[in-house]
Amino acid sequence: MAKNKATTSNDKASAAKKKAQQQVKAQERRTALYITIGAALVVLIFGGIVWFIVQQSSVPSLDSGEAVAPLGADETGGIFVGMDGVAGGEAPDDAPRVDVYADFMCPVCAQFEEVNEDDIDAMREAGDIELYLHPISILDRASQGTNFSTRSANAAATVADAAPEYIVPFMSAMFASQPSEGTGGLTDEQIEQIAIDAGVPEDVAATLDEGRFTKWVVAATDQSSQDGVPGTPAIMIDREMLQQQEVPYFQPGALRAHIEGL
Repeated sequence: MAKNKATTSNDKASAAKKKAQQQVKAQERRTALYITIGAALVVLIFGGIVWFIVQQSSVPSLDSGEAVAPLGADETGGIFVGMDGVAGGEAPDDAPRVDVYADFMCPVCAQFEEVNEDDIDAMREAGDIELYLHPISILDRASQGTNFSTRSANAAATVADAAPEYIVPFMSAMFASQPSEGTGGLTDEQIEQIAIDAGVPEDVAATLDEGRFTKWVVAATDQSSQDGVPGTPAIMIDREMLQQQEVPYFQPGALRAHIEGL
């Protein structure tokens, strides 16, 4: 009887030892897995940091000389449009500066254009504002890899530089022809035809796909971020961001009334 008790006790001790060994091995496997996952995460994070640094280092600044600027462009990446509607044209005297930031893929920008286009044109023509247009590219991802935002902003810069009297009608026509987000955007041929229909000479329209001002678009977009532009559309008056809580500029006449009241 005593022998049976001893055997039972030994069996329990052996089972407990085996279970303990299994738990140790399981813990070792979990630890190894955690180390592997941790190492992979470190590699991913480090790779992301390196990618970010490389990307940032590849973005030219507006004053670097790499980014060829179109006619009328200044150090903020804005294209000045004169009272005559010409890029780099006739400047008004002592008028508030108005900067309009827009992406041709941005549907809310098209809404802003529809609501405020006539008022902005009227104030510009009267010399009541000093207008700077900022075609930037923040929605390339929404064009299924076709880089429509960048291509269209480059096209606007090209028109400003080579056919400056058509910058306003071209940008207006681009918003009127805006593709839906999530599509491939407009093709180069479609942009060329829009330019021709807006009055841009055919020889100029034929160069819109050459990308001459692509680096300037990238630099101007980066500069807009540095200047605190949170997205598009964005409006600055005398280089101060105008908030919709302050001025509901999607209501017809609200933006003009605010500016004329300054």
